[in-house]
Parts: sequence; C-alpha cells; structure tokens
Amino acid sequence: MILLFVVLAVACFGLLLMFALCRAATRRDMLEARWREESAGSVGEEGHESA
Repeated sequence: MILLFVVLAVACFGLLLMFALCRAATRRDMLEARWREESAGSVGEEGHESA
C-alpha cells in the first residue's frame, strides 16, 4: 500500500515538473521571439531615421 502511494506521488511530481518545464520553455521562446522582433524593429527604425 505504501509502495502504491510512493509511486503515485512520484508520478504526480513528475507531471508537475514536466508541466513547469514546458511552461518555462514556452515563456522563454515567447520572450526570445519578442526580443527578436524588437531588435529587428529598432534596427529598422534607426535605418528609417537616417534615410
């Protein structure tokens, strides 16, 4: 009975950890995409001002 509880606890912990890692990776990808867009936008704006 205790073994079953331990297995369930480890499985739940694994799912929570996987969910947290996926959320962190998704957030990082979104931030990187936003940073790339802002970098491209600022470069384009500087080029537009000098022209």
